[in-house]
Amino acid sequence: MRRLTRKKLKQDEFISVVDRIVHWMTDNWRPLVLGFGAVCAVVLIWWGVNTFSSGRQDKAAFELETAMKLYSGDQSGKGAAPDVEAAKKKLEDVVDRFGHTDQADEARIYLARIAFDKGDVDTAKTMLQKVSRRHGDDVLGRLATLDLVHIREQLGEGPEVAKELEAMAAGNDRRLPRDAALYELGALYVREQKPDQAKEYFQKLVKDFPDSPYQQQAQQRLRELG
Repeated sequence: MRRLTRKKLKQDEFISVVDRIVHWMTDNWRPLVLGFGAVCAVVLIWWGVNTFSSGRQDKAAFELETAMKLYSGDQSGKGAAPDVEAAKKKLEDVVDRFGHTDQADEARIYLARIAFDKGDVDTAKTMLQKVSRRHGDDVLGRLATLDLVHIREQLGEGPEVAKELEAMAAGNDRRLPRDAALYELGALYVREQKPDQAKEYFQKLVKDFPDSPYQQQAQQRLRELG
């Protein structure tokens, strides 16, 4: 009899709780419906934005690949001659249509190279600076920074470039990995005909970064410098 009473009490308590919940939901159905609708709207917007972004990146990647085949002369798959003008138009189209994607920034790097080859140094520098600032130390940022280093060196900015590379080699500026900065410093001083300084940086690279992809190149440079 006692067990039945306890069971009955638990059932009554459960029914009471459910009854209060039902009454509360009845009294507050409007805010609940609005809240549920807001959550659904947010989910739909998030899904739509991601789907749209993914679709844009796929299109941008396809257009960039087409441009690069023209640039490299591989558009037919039979080793055709590069068509730089056609590639330039295609790269510009990628930038115009997909301006804030990684593919557009990669297109800017190649457009900068084309511009520099044609003597349009200001355009090349502007494009590369934009990509370098936007991407920092990721792959695209490093490519842009390396191109900037080479362009500025050719423009006679060797001392300024060397100071920036020193900061990168010390780890105070992360736009380039330390081993890449050391290699670029060595190469810079080779071109400036300062072999002793060049050897110093190549030796530091070989000693401190045994797994660096620049290891073999640095060793070759040291053998050439004697």
